[in-house]
Amino acid sequence: MESICHITKLAAAACALTLLGCSEPPKIERGQFRLPKGAEIAECEPGKYGGVFVLATSQEPKTFNQLMASDAYSSEAIGMLSGQLVTYDPIKEEVVPALAESWKVSQDGRTYTFKLREGLKFSDGHPLTADDVIFTFDTIFALQLDESGKPRVGSDGKPLLRYPSRYAGQYTIGGEPIKYRKTGELTVEFTTKKVYAPFLTDIGFIGIMPAHKLKKSAEDGTFQQAWSTKTALDTPSEIVSSGPFEILSYKAGERLALKPNPHYWRADRNGNRLPYIDFLIYKYVADANTATILFATGQCDASAIGANDYAWVKNYAETYGFKIYERGPDTGIYFIWFNQNPGSSPDGVPHVAPHKLKWFSNPDFRRAIMGAIDRGGLIKSVWFGRAVKLDSIISPANRKWHNPGVPKYEYNPDDSRALLLKAGFKYGPDGFLRDAQDNRVEFEFIVADGSQNSTAISTTFVENMKAIGIDVRLKFLDFGTIVAKVDNSFDYEAAMMGFTGGGDPSGGKAIYRSDGFLHLWYPRQKSPATEWEKKVDEI
Repeated sequence: MESICHITKLAAAACALTLLGCSEPPKIERGQFRLPKGAEIAECEPGKYGGVFVLATSQEPKTFNQLMASDAYSSEAIGMLSGQLVTYDPIKEEVVPALAESWKVSQDGRTYTFKLREGLKFSDGHPLTADDVIFTFDTIFALQLDESGKPRVGSDGKPLLRYPSRYAGQYTIGGEPIKYRKTGELTVEFTTKKVYAPFLTDIGFIGIMPAHKLKKSAEDGTFQQAWSTKTALDTPSEIVSSGPFEILSYKAGERLALKPNPHYWRADRNGNRLPYIDFLIYKYVADANTATILFATGQCDASAIGANDYAWVKNYAETYGFKIYERGPDTGIYFIWFNQNPGSSPDGVPHVAPHKLKWFSNPDFRRAIMGAIDRGGLIKSVWFGRAVKLDSIISPANRKWHNPGVPKYEYNPDDSRALLLKAGFKYGPDGFLRDAQDNRVEFEFIVADGSQNSTAISTTFVENMKAIGIDVRLKFLDFGTIVAKVDNSFDYEAAMMGFTGGGDPSGGKAIYRSDGFLHLWYPRQKSPATEWEKKVDEI
Protein backbone atom coordinates (compact mmCIF):
# COMPACT_ATOMS: atom_id res chain seq x y z
CA MET A 1 0.00 0.00 0.00
CA GLU A 2 2.83 2.39 0.85
CA SER A 3 4.51 1.99 -2.53
CA ILE A 4 1.21 2.64 -4.30
CA CYS A 5 0.85 5.90 -2.38
CA HIS A 6 4.36 6.92 -3.37
CA ILE A 7 3.67 6.16 -7.02
CA THR A 8 0.47 8.21 -6.85
CA LYS A 9 2.31 11.21 -5.40
CA LEU A 10 5.05 11.00 -8.01
CA ALA A 11 2.50 10.68 -10.79
CA ALA A 12 0.59 13.69 -9.47
CA ALA A 13 3.77 15.76 -9.31
CA ALA A 14 4.72 14.77 -12.86
CA CYS A 15 1.21 15.63 -14.04
CA ALA A 16 1.44 19.07 -12.42
CA LEU A 17 4.77 19.77 -14.10
CA THR A 18 3.37 18.75 -17.48
CA LEU A 19 0.25 20.87 -17.12
CA LEU A 20 2.16 23.89 -15.87
CA GLY A 21 4.66 23.56 -18.69
CA CYS A 22 7.72 23.90 -16.50
CA SER A 23 10.48 21.76 -15.01
CA GLU A 24 9.76 22.91 -11.46
CA PRO A 25 6.41 24.41 -10.38
CA PRO A 26 6.78 27.78 -8.63
CA LYS A 27 6.40 27.75 -4.88
CA ILE A 28 3.21 29.44 -3.74
CA GLU A 29 4.03 31.83 -0.92
CA ARG A 30 1.34 32.17 1.72
CA GLY A 31 1.00 34.91 4.30
CA GLN A 32 3.62 37.30 2.90
CA PHE A 33 0.98 40.04 2.60
CA ARG A 34 -1.46 41.13 5.27
CA LEU A 35 -5.15 40.69 4.69
CA PRO A 36 -6.93 43.96 3.93
CA LYS A 37 -8.63 45.54 6.91
CA GLY A 38 -11.98 45.02 5.23
CA ALA A 39 -11.40 41.37 4.25
CA GLU A 40 -14.50 39.25 3.80
CA ILE A 41 -14.66 36.15 5.97
CA ALA A 42 -16.08 33.18 4.06
CA GLU A 43 -18.84 31.10 5.63
CA CYS A 44 -17.29 27.78 4.53
CA GLU A 45 -15.53 25.34 6.84
CA PRO A 46 -11.75 26.03 6.91
CA GLY A 47 -9.73 23.89 4.51
CA LYS A 48 -6.08 23.13 3.80
CA TYR A 49 -3.62 24.72 1.41
CA GLY A 50 -2.17 22.90 -1.58
CA GLY A 51 -3.08 20.88 -4.63
CA VAL A 52 -3.62 21.27 -8.35
CA PHE A 53 -7.19 21.46 -9.65
CA VAL A 54 -7.52 20.53 -13.32
CA LEU A 55 -10.45 21.27 -15.61
CA ALA A 56 -10.63 20.06 -19.21
CA THR A 57 -12.44 22.12 -21.84
CA SER A 58 -12.70 22.05 -25.62
CA GLN A 59 -12.89 25.84 -26.01
CA GLU A 60 -10.33 28.53 -25.23
CA PRO A 61 -10.74 32.19 -24.27
CA LYS A 62 -10.55 34.64 -27.17
CA THR A 63 -9.45 37.54 -24.95
CA PHE A 64 -8.82 38.46 -21.31
CA ASN A 65 -10.30 41.94 -21.84
CA GLN A 66 -13.81 41.78 -20.41
CA LEU A 67 -15.20 44.63 -22.53
CA MET A 68 -14.12 42.75 -25.66
CA ALA A 69 -15.37 39.33 -24.52
CA SER A 70 -18.50 38.05 -26.24
CA ASP A 71 -18.28 34.32 -25.48
CA ALA A 72 -18.77 32.24 -22.36
CA TYR A 73 -15.27 30.74 -22.44
CA SER A 74 -13.54 34.13 -22.31
CA SER A 75 -15.99 35.28 -19.64
CA GLU A 76 -15.31 32.20 -17.50
CA ALA A 77 -11.55 32.79 -17.53
CA ILE A 78 -11.98 36.52 -16.91
CA GLY A 79 -14.32 35.74 -14.02
CA MET A 80 -11.44 34.05 -12.20
CA LEU A 81 -9.36 37.21 -12.56
CA SER A 82 -11.83 39.96 -11.73
CA GLY A 83 -13.80 41.19 -8.76
CA GLN A 84 -17.11 43.03 -8.92
CA LEU A 85 -18.67 45.54 -6.54
CA VAL A 86 -21.29 42.96 -5.61
CA THR A 87 -22.11 39.42 -6.69
CA TYR A 88 -25.12 37.14 -6.85
CA ASP A 89 -25.21 34.22 -4.42
CA PRO A 90 -27.07 31.38 -6.20
CA ILE A 91 -27.61 29.51 -2.91
CA LYS A 92 -29.12 32.44 -1.02
CA GLU A 93 -30.62 33.79 -4.28
CA GLU A 94 -29.65 37.33 -3.36
CA VAL A 95 -27.03 39.98 -4.07
CA VAL A 96 -24.15 39.94 -1.58
CA PRO A 97 -21.11 42.20 -1.01
CA ALA A 98 -17.89 41.67 -2.97
CA LEU A 99 -15.36 44.48 -3.54
CA ALA A 100 -17.93 46.78 -1.97
CA GLU A 101 -18.51 45.89 1.68
CA SER A 102 -21.78 47.81 1.86
CA TRP A 103 -24.17 50.09 0.00
CA LYS A 104 -26.98 52.53 0.68
CA VAL A 105 -30.03 53.28 -1.45
CA SER A 106 -31.63 56.71 -1.52
CA GLN A 107 -35.23 57.19 -0.42
CA ASP A 108 -36.40 57.64 -4.01
CA GLY A 109 -34.71 54.37 -5.04
CA ARG A 110 -32.58 55.97 -7.76
CA THR A 111 -29.20 56.58 -6.10
CA TYR A 112 -26.86 53.87 -4.84
CA THR A 113 -23.72 54.64 -2.83
CA PHE A 114 -21.13 51.86 -2.56
CA LYS A 115 -18.33 51.72 0.00
CA LEU A 116 -15.28 49.69 -1.04
CA ARG A 117 -13.47 47.47 1.43
CA GLU A 118 -10.49 49.16 3.04
CA GLY A 119 -7.08 47.96 1.88
CA LEU A 120 -8.08 46.35 -1.41
CA LYS A 121 -5.25 45.70 -3.87
CA PHE A 122 -4.82 44.23 -7.32
CA SER A 123 -2.60 41.17 -7.68
CA ASP A 124 0.46 43.38 -8.36
CA GLY A 125 -0.02 45.18 -5.04
CA HIS A 126 -1.44 48.40 -6.49
CA PRO A 127 -4.33 49.83 -4.42
CA LEU A 128 -7.86 49.33 -5.76
CA THR A 129 -9.89 52.48 -5.10
CA ALA A 130 -12.87 54.47 -6.30
CA ASP A 131 -10.68 55.76 -9.14
CA ASP A 132 -10.66 52.27 -10.66
CA VAL A 133 -14.45 52.09 -10.47
CA ILE A 134 -14.75 55.45 -12.22
CA PHE A 135 -12.20 54.39 -14.86
CA THR A 136 -14.18 51.21 -15.55
CA PHE A 137 -17.40 53.09 -16.28
CA ASP A 138 -15.59 55.90 -18.12
CA THR A 139 -14.23 53.25 -20.49
CA ILE A 140 -17.63 51.60 -20.95
CA PHE A 141 -19.21 54.91 -21.96
CA ALA A 142 -16.22 56.47 -23.79
CA LEU A 143 -17.30 58.09 -27.07
CA GLN A 144 -15.65 58.36 -30.45
CA LEU A 145 -14.51 61.94 -31.05
CA ASP A 146 -13.90 63.79 -34.31
CA GLU A 147 -10.94 66.07 -35.06
CA SER A 148 -12.59 68.96 -33.21
CA GLY A 149 -13.19 66.86 -30.13
CA LYS A 150 -16.94 66.52 -30.66
CA PRO A 151 -18.66 63.11 -30.36
CA ARG A 152 -19.20 61.26 -33.62
CA VAL A 153 -22.76 60.15 -34.26
CA GLY A 154 -24.16 57.21 -36.19
CA SER A 155 -26.84 57.25 -38.87
CA ASP A 156 -29.45 57.06 -36.10
CA GLY A 157 -28.14 60.28 -34.56
CA LYS A 158 -26.81 58.55 -31.45
CA PRO A 159 -23.21 59.04 -30.24
CA LEU A 160 -20.84 56.23 -31.23
CA LEU A 161 -19.05 54.34 -28.48
CA ARG A 162 -15.29 54.18 -28.65
CA TYR A 163 -15.22 50.62 -27.31
CA PRO A 164 -18.61 49.04 -28.07
CA SER A 165 -19.65 46.32 -25.64
CA ARG A 166 -22.80 44.88 -24.14
CA TYR A 167 -22.16 46.78 -20.91
CA ALA A 168 -23.14 50.18 -22.31
CA GLY A 169 -26.61 48.83 -23.04
CA GLN A 170 -26.74 47.02 -19.71
CA TYR A 171 -26.08 50.27 -17.87
CA THR A 172 -28.40 52.42 -19.96
CA ILE A 173 -31.60 52.72 -17.94
CA GLY A 174 -34.67 54.66 -18.96
CA GLY A 175 -32.93 55.60 -22.20
CA GLU A 176 -29.99 57.27 -20.44
CA PRO A 177 -26.58 56.01 -19.28
CA ILE A 178 -26.34 55.76 -15.51
CA LYS A 179 -24.65 58.71 -13.82
CA TYR A 180 -21.71 57.97 -11.53
CA ARG A 181 -19.24 59.96 -9.45
CA LYS A 182 -16.53 59.49 -6.88
CA THR A 183 -17.63 60.74 -3.46
CA GLY A 184 -14.56 59.60 -1.52
CA GLU A 185 -11.41 57.54 -1.90
CA LEU A 186 -13.45 54.41 -1.25
CA THR A 187 -16.98 55.51 -2.16
CA VAL A 188 -18.80 55.76 -5.48
CA GLU A 189 -22.33 56.96 -6.20
CA PHE A 190 -24.55 55.78 -9.07
CA THR A 191 -27.83 57.41 -10.11
CA THR A 192 -30.41 56.05 -12.55
CA LYS A 193 -32.93 58.08 -14.53
CA LYS A 194 -35.78 56.07 -13.05
CA VAL A 195 -36.25 53.40 -10.41
CA TYR A 196 -34.75 50.18 -11.74
CA ALA A 197 -35.34 47.10 -9.59
CA PRO A 198 -32.44 44.91 -10.87
CA PHE A 199 -29.78 47.61 -10.45
CA LEU A 200 -27.90 45.78 -7.70
CA THR A 201 -27.80 42.61 -9.78
CA ASP A 202 -26.68 44.48 -12.89
CA ILE A 203 -23.89 46.42 -11.22
CA GLY A 204 -22.33 43.08 -10.34
CA PHE A 205 -21.89 42.05 -13.98
CA ILE A 206 -18.76 44.14 -14.59
CA GLY A 207 -15.38 43.48 -13.03
CA ILE A 208 -13.51 46.55 -11.83
CA MET A 209 -10.59 47.27 -14.17
CA PRO A 210 -7.18 48.62 -13.07
CA ALA A 211 -6.67 52.20 -14.21
CA HIS A 212 -2.92 51.98 -13.63
CA LYS A 213 -2.69 49.20 -16.24
CA LEU A 214 -5.36 50.04 -18.81
CA LYS A 215 -5.94 53.81 -18.73
CA LYS A 216 -3.15 54.52 -21.23
CA SER A 217 -4.58 52.11 -23.81
CA ALA A 218 -8.09 53.45 -23.22
CA GLU A 219 -6.84 56.97 -23.96
CA ASP A 220 -4.63 56.21 -26.97
CA GLY A 221 -7.21 54.00 -28.72
CA THR A 222 -5.45 50.64 -28.32
CA PHE A 223 -7.76 49.34 -25.60
CA GLN A 224 -9.40 46.77 -27.88
CA GLN A 225 -6.02 45.06 -28.29
CA ALA A 226 -5.16 45.24 -24.58
CA TRP A 227 -5.07 42.07 -22.49
CA SER A 228 -5.28 39.78 -25.50
CA THR A 229 -4.34 36.11 -25.55
CA LYS A 230 -0.95 37.29 -26.85
CA THR A 231 -0.53 39.33 -23.66
CA ALA A 232 -1.29 36.22 -21.62
CA LEU A 233 1.26 34.26 -23.66
CA ASP A 234 4.10 36.80 -23.64
CA THR A 235 3.65 38.87 -20.46
CA PRO A 236 0.98 37.30 -18.22
CA SER A 237 1.92 39.52 -15.28
CA GLU A 238 0.54 42.51 -17.22
CA ILE A 239 -2.96 41.10 -16.71
CA VAL A 240 -3.47 42.01 -13.07
CA SER A 241 -6.32 40.54 -11.07
CA SER A 242 -8.84 41.62 -8.47
CA GLY A 243 -10.32 38.11 -8.34
CA PRO A 244 -9.18 34.91 -6.62
CA PHE A 245 -6.51 33.99 -9.19
CA GLU A 246 -3.92 35.53 -11.49
CA ILE A 247 -2.36 34.13 -14.66
CA LEU A 248 0.78 32.04 -14.21
CA SER A 249 1.10 30.98 -17.85
CA TYR A 250 -0.90 30.48 -21.02
CA LYS A 251 -0.21 28.41 -24.11
CA ALA A 252 -2.75 28.37 -26.92
CA GLY A 253 -4.09 24.92 -27.65
CA GLU A 254 -2.62 23.48 -24.45
CA ARG A 255 -3.46 25.15 -21.15
CA LEU A 256 -4.20 28.18 -19.02
CA ALA A 257 -2.48 27.97 -15.62
CA LEU A 258 -3.70 30.19 -12.79
CA LYS A 259 -2.21 30.72 -9.34
CA PRO A 260 -3.72 32.40 -6.25
CA ASN A 261 -3.91 36.18 -6.18
CA PRO A 262 -1.59 37.03 -3.24
CA HIS A 263 -3.72 40.10 -2.44
CA TYR A 264 -7.16 38.49 -2.65
CA TRP A 265 -9.67 40.01 -0.25
CA ARG A 266 -11.37 36.85 1.09
CA ALA A 267 -10.24 34.59 3.94
CA ASP A 268 -11.59 31.77 6.07
CA ARG A 269 -12.54 32.26 9.71
CA ASN A 270 -9.01 31.28 10.78
CA GLY A 271 -7.59 34.19 8.81
CA ASN A 272 -6.19 32.07 5.97
CA ARG A 273 -6.38 33.90 2.66
CA LEU A 274 -8.34 32.10 -0.05
CA PRO A 275 -8.19 30.25 -2.37
CA TYR A 276 -6.61 27.12 -0.90
CA ILE A 277 -5.42 25.39 -4.08
CA ASP A 278 -1.97 26.14 -5.47
CA PHE A 279 -2.87 25.97 -9.15
CA LEU A 280 -6.04 25.98 -11.24
CA ILE A 281 -5.39 24.51 -14.68
CA TYR A 282 -7.64 24.70 -17.73
CA LYS A 283 -6.44 21.92 -20.04
CA TYR A 284 -7.55 22.40 -23.65
CA VAL A 285 -8.66 19.27 -25.48
CA ALA A 286 -10.01 18.44 -28.93
CA ASP A 287 -13.66 18.07 -27.97
CA ALA A 288 -16.13 17.56 -25.14
CA ASN A 289 -15.87 13.78 -25.48
CA THR A 290 -12.15 13.94 -24.71
CA ALA A 291 -12.87 16.08 -21.65
CA THR A 292 -15.31 13.45 -20.38
CA ILE A 293 -12.78 10.65 -20.92
CA LEU A 294 -10.11 12.60 -19.02
CA PHE A 295 -12.45 13.01 -16.08
CA ALA A 296 -13.59 9.38 -16.10
CA THR A 297 -9.96 8.21 -16.06
CA GLY A 298 -8.84 10.52 -13.27
CA GLN A 299 -6.97 13.07 -15.40
CA CYS A 300 -9.07 16.09 -14.43
CA ASP A 301 -10.96 16.97 -11.26
CA ALA A 302 -14.44 18.11 -12.26
CA SER A 303 -16.60 17.90 -15.35
CA ALA A 304 -20.17 18.20 -16.53
CA ILE A 305 -21.25 14.69 -17.53
CA GLY A 306 -23.81 14.30 -20.28
CA ALA A 307 -26.69 11.91 -19.68
CA ASN A 308 -25.47 9.77 -22.56
CA ASP A 309 -22.12 9.29 -20.79
CA TYR A 310 -23.48 8.73 -17.29
CA ALA A 311 -23.73 4.93 -17.45
CA TRP A 312 -20.12 4.25 -18.50
CA VAL A 313 -18.54 7.08 -16.51
CA LYS A 314 -20.03 5.92 -13.20
CA ASN A 315 -18.30 2.54 -13.66
CA TYR A 316 -14.97 4.29 -13.03
CA ALA A 317 -16.10 6.12 -9.89
CA GLU A 318 -14.65 3.64 -7.40
CA THR A 319 -11.39 3.21 -9.33
CA TYR A 320 -10.65 6.94 -9.54
CA GLY A 321 -12.43 8.06 -6.39
CA PHE A 322 -14.99 10.48 -7.78
CA LYS A 323 -18.69 11.04 -7.17
CA ILE A 324 -21.36 12.05 -9.68
CA TYR A 325 -24.06 14.46 -8.52
CA GLU A 326 -27.46 14.74 -10.19
CA ARG A 327 -27.94 18.51 -10.36
CA GLY A 328 -31.18 18.64 -12.32
CA PRO A 329 -31.79 21.04 -15.24
CA ASP A 330 -29.02 23.40 -16.30
CA THR A 331 -29.55 27.15 -16.06
CA GLY A 332 -28.16 27.40 -19.59
CA ILE A 333 -30.03 26.78 -22.83
CA TYR A 334 -29.51 25.79 -26.46
CA PHE A 335 -30.88 28.44 -28.80
CA ILE A 336 -31.70 28.08 -32.53
CA TRP A 337 -32.41 31.20 -34.55
CA PHE A 338 -32.71 32.53 -38.10
CA ASN A 339 -30.73 35.50 -39.38
CA GLN A 340 -33.23 38.34 -39.87
CA ASN A 341 -30.67 41.09 -40.47
CA PRO A 342 -31.83 43.09 -43.54
CA GLY A 343 -28.43 44.75 -44.02
CA SER A 344 -25.71 44.16 -46.58
CA SER A 345 -21.96 43.65 -46.63
CA PRO A 346 -19.62 46.53 -47.56
CA ASP A 347 -19.76 45.15 -51.12
CA GLY A 348 -23.53 45.49 -51.20
CA VAL A 349 -24.29 41.77 -50.88
CA PRO A 350 -27.35 41.15 -48.65
CA HIS A 351 -26.55 39.30 -45.45
CA VAL A 352 -29.54 37.08 -46.23
CA ALA A 353 -31.08 36.46 -49.65
CA PRO A 354 -34.29 38.58 -49.82
CA HIS A 355 -36.63 35.62 -50.35
CA LYS A 356 -35.12 33.79 -47.36
CA LEU A 357 -35.26 36.91 -45.21
CA LYS A 358 -38.99 36.98 -45.95
CA TRP A 359 -39.34 33.39 -44.68
CA PHE A 360 -37.26 33.95 -41.57
CA SER A 361 -39.14 37.14 -40.66
CA ASN A 362 -42.51 35.39 -40.85
CA PRO A 363 -43.70 34.41 -37.33
CA ASP A 364 -45.83 31.58 -38.75
CA PHE A 365 -42.77 30.11 -40.47
CA ARG A 366 -40.88 30.15 -37.17
CA ARG A 367 -43.85 28.71 -35.26
CA ALA A 368 -44.07 25.88 -37.77
CA ILE A 369 -40.37 25.15 -37.32
CA MET A 370 -40.78 25.11 -33.53
CA GLY A 371 -43.67 22.67 -33.70
CA ALA A 372 -41.72 20.32 -35.95
CA ILE A 373 -38.77 19.82 -33.57
CA ASP A 374 -39.12 16.54 -31.70
CA ARG A 375 -37.71 17.67 -28.38
CA GLY A 376 -39.36 14.80 -26.54
CA GLY A 377 -37.59 12.35 -28.83
CA LEU A 378 -34.28 14.09 -28.17
CA ILE A 379 -34.81 13.84 -24.43
CA LYS A 380 -35.41 10.10 -24.70
CA SER A 381 -32.72 9.21 -27.24
CA VAL A 382 -29.90 11.60 -26.34
CA TRP A 383 -30.42 12.44 -22.66
CA PHE A 384 -32.08 9.17 -21.62
CA GLY A 385 -34.84 11.11 -19.90
CA ARG A 386 -32.45 13.40 -17.98
CA ALA A 387 -33.61 16.64 -19.59
CA VAL A 388 -36.66 18.89 -19.71
CA LYS A 389 -38.32 20.79 -22.53
CA LEU A 390 -37.89 24.55 -22.48
CA ASP A 391 -40.82 26.78 -23.29
CA SER A 392 -38.97 30.05 -22.74
CA ILE A 393 -35.44 31.38 -22.53
CA ILE A 394 -35.58 31.03 -18.72
CA SER A 395 -34.72 27.51 -17.56
CA PRO A 396 -36.75 25.87 -14.76
CA ALA A 397 -33.43 25.68 -12.91
CA ASN A 398 -33.84 29.42 -12.34
CA ARG A 399 -36.54 28.83 -9.74
CA LYS A 400 -37.03 32.48 -8.87
CA TRP A 401 -37.76 33.64 -12.42
CA HIS A 402 -39.01 30.62 -14.36
CA ASN A 403 -42.62 31.02 -15.53
CA PRO A 404 -44.35 27.71 -16.37
CA GLY A 405 -47.39 29.57 -17.72
CA VAL A 406 -45.91 30.74 -21.03
CA PRO A 407 -47.32 29.46 -24.37
CA LYS A 408 -46.07 25.97 -25.23
CA TYR A 409 -45.17 24.49 -28.61
CA GLU A 410 -45.82 20.77 -28.71
CA TYR A 411 -44.33 18.48 -31.34
CA ASN A 412 -46.87 18.11 -34.15
CA PRO A 413 -45.44 18.02 -37.70
CA ASP A 414 -48.95 17.82 -39.20
CA ASP A 415 -49.88 21.12 -37.56
CA SER A 416 -46.58 22.58 -38.80
CA ARG A 417 -47.36 21.62 -42.40
CA ALA A 418 -50.84 23.12 -42.11
CA LEU A 419 -49.41 26.35 -40.68
CA LEU A 420 -46.91 26.61 -43.53
CA LEU A 421 -49.68 26.17 -46.12
CA LYS A 422 -51.72 28.84 -44.35
CA ALA A 423 -48.68 31.16 -44.49
CA GLY A 424 -48.58 30.89 -48.31
CA PHE A 425 -46.11 28.06 -48.79
CA LYS A 426 -46.86 25.00 -50.91
CA TYR A 427 -45.50 21.51 -51.48
CA GLY A 428 -44.02 20.53 -54.84
CA PRO A 429 -44.28 17.14 -56.56
CA ASP A 430 -40.97 16.15 -54.93
CA GLY A 431 -42.46 16.67 -51.47
CA PHE A 432 -40.27 19.66 -50.66
CA LEU A 433 -41.67 22.96 -49.45
CA ARG A 434 -41.72 25.97 -51.77
CA ASP A 435 -42.71 29.59 -51.26
CA ALA A 436 -45.25 31.54 -53.31
CA GLN A 437 -42.53 32.45 -55.84
CA ASP A 438 -41.66 28.75 -56.22
CA ASN A 439 -38.34 29.03 -54.35
CA ARG A 440 -37.47 25.76 -52.68
CA VAL A 441 -37.26 26.23 -48.90
CA GLU A 442 -33.72 25.33 -47.87
CA PHE A 443 -31.10 26.94 -45.69
CA GLU A 444 -27.67 26.40 -44.15
CA PHE A 445 -27.50 25.72 -40.41
CA ILE A 446 -24.18 26.46 -38.67
CA VAL A 447 -23.26 24.75 -35.41
CA ALA A 448 -20.09 24.72 -33.30
CA ASP A 449 -18.13 21.48 -33.58
CA GLY A 450 -16.70 19.57 -30.64
CA SER A 451 -19.91 19.09 -28.64
CA GLN A 452 -21.72 15.77 -28.52
CA ASN A 453 -24.96 17.48 -27.46
CA SER A 454 -24.79 20.07 -30.25
CA THR A 455 -24.18 17.33 -32.79
CA ALA A 456 -27.16 15.31 -31.55
CA ILE A 457 -29.52 18.30 -31.48
CA SER A 458 -28.48 19.62 -34.89
CA THR A 459 -28.66 16.27 -36.70
CA THR A 460 -32.11 15.63 -35.21
CA PHE A 461 -33.17 19.12 -36.29
CA VAL A 462 -32.12 18.34 -39.87
CA GLU A 463 -34.19 15.14 -39.87
CA ASN A 464 -37.19 16.90 -38.31
CA MET A 465 -37.08 19.61 -40.98
CA LYS A 466 -36.87 17.01 -43.73
CA ALA A 467 -40.11 15.52 -42.38
CA ILE A 468 -41.94 18.78 -43.17
CA GLY A 469 -40.29 19.22 -46.56
CA ILE A 470 -37.46 21.58 -45.65
CA ASP A 471 -33.89 20.85 -46.76
CA VAL A 472 -31.33 21.90 -44.14
CA ARG A 473 -27.59 21.83 -44.89
CA LEU A 474 -25.76 21.24 -41.63
CA LYS A 475 -22.32 22.83 -41.35
CA PHE A 476 -20.00 22.42 -38.36
CA LEU A 477 -17.56 25.28 -37.72
CA ASP A 478 -15.17 26.13 -34.93
CA PHE A 479 -16.70 28.31 -32.25
CA GLY A 480 -14.58 31.37 -33.10
CA THR A 481 -15.75 31.35 -36.72
CA ILE A 482 -19.39 31.21 -35.63
CA VAL A 483 -18.90 34.11 -33.22
CA ALA A 484 -17.31 36.16 -36.04
CA LYS A 485 -20.25 35.47 -38.36
CA VAL A 486 -22.88 36.18 -35.72
CA ASP A 487 -21.19 39.29 -34.28
CA ASN A 488 -19.58 40.92 -37.30
CA SER A 489 -20.02 39.62 -40.84
CA PHE A 490 -23.63 38.35 -40.51
CA ASP A 491 -23.07 36.02 -43.50
CA TYR A 492 -25.10 33.04 -42.34
CA GLU A 493 -28.72 31.85 -42.46
CA ALA A 494 -29.46 29.90 -39.28
CA ALA A 495 -27.39 28.98 -36.25
CA MET A 496 -27.41 27.33 -32.85
CA MET A 497 -25.50 28.36 -29.76
CA GLY A 498 -25.55 27.63 -26.06
CA PHE A 499 -26.17 30.40 -23.55
CA THR A 500 -25.45 30.51 -19.84
CA GLY A 501 -28.25 31.63 -17.55
CA GLY A 502 -29.34 32.06 -13.98
CA GLY A 503 -30.11 34.99 -11.72
CA ASP A 504 -32.22 37.99 -12.63
CA PRO A 505 -33.27 38.02 -16.31
CA SER A 506 -31.98 41.60 -16.48
CA GLY A 507 -28.64 39.99 -17.27
CA GLY A 508 -30.06 39.16 -20.69
CA LYS A 509 -30.70 42.76 -21.76
CA ALA A 510 -28.12 42.38 -24.52
CA ILE A 511 -30.29 39.56 -25.92
CA TYR A 512 -33.74 41.03 -25.32
CA ARG A 513 -33.27 44.62 -26.44
CA SER A 514 -33.40 45.39 -30.17
CA ASP A 515 -30.16 47.40 -29.92
CA GLY A 516 -28.42 44.64 -27.95
CA PHE A 517 -25.14 43.07 -29.05
CA LEU A 518 -26.56 39.60 -28.46
CA HIS A 519 -29.97 40.21 -30.05
CA LEU A 520 -28.65 37.57 -32.39
CA TRP A 521 -31.28 37.34 -35.12
CA TYR A 522 -30.90 41.09 -35.83
CA PRO A 523 -28.47 42.83 -33.46
CA ARG A 524 -27.81 46.51 -32.81
CA GLN A 525 -30.97 47.77 -34.51
CA LYS A 526 -31.15 51.53 -34.96
CA SER A 527 -34.85 51.34 -34.06
CA PRO A 528 -37.02 48.31 -33.27
CA ALA A 529 -37.86 46.33 -36.41
CA THR A 530 -41.13 44.99 -35.01
CA GLU A 531 -43.83 46.07 -32.59
CA TRP A 532 -43.02 43.27 -30.16
CA GLU A 533 -39.36 44.33 -30.06
CA LYS A 534 -40.45 47.91 -29.44
CA LYS A 535 -42.60 46.74 -26.53
CA VAL A 536 -39.73 44.74 -25.03
CA ASP A 537 -37.44 47.78 -25.30
CA GLU A 538 -40.01 49.90 -23.47
CA ILE A 539 -40.31 47.34 -20.69
